[in-house]
Amino acid sequence: MNIDEYIKFDDINKQFTIPSGRYSYSDVVRVSVLNEKAKYKGKGVPFTAILPSGPLPSGILQDPYLFVGVKIVLKDGTILAIYVSKEKTMVNTNQYIQDRKVAEKIKEVMKNVCEI
Repeated sequence: MNIDEYIKFDDINKQFTIPSGRYSYSDVVRVSVLNEKAKYKGKGVPFTAILPSGPLPSGILQDPYLFVGVKIVLKDGTILAIYVSKEKTMVNTNQYIQDRKVAEKIKEVMKNVCEI
C-alpha cells in the first residue's frame, strides 16, 4: 500500500507535504479518517459534512455518496484535508474499503512521525 501519492514525509526537516502545501510535524495536533459527503467536497472547510463509516441512517439515503479522507488539525486551528478517494464512493463498496485502508495507513504514519 503506497501512500506516497497522497503525502510525502521529510524526516530530516520534520515536515510533510500534501497538495495544499508543506507543514511541520510539530504543528499537528490531531489526525482522523473521515467520510465527507460528496456534494460538499471542496466547498468550505473540509470535513464539516461527514457521514458515518457504518450503516447509514435511512434519512441519508437520498445522497449516500462520499469521499474518504484524512483530516489533519494544526495547532493554529487550520484544518487540512487529504482526499484518498479519487471518485465518489459508497460505504462498504470495494473502492470504499480500499480507500479506507489507505487513509488509515496515512493516519498511522502521521501519528508516529508527528508523535501524537
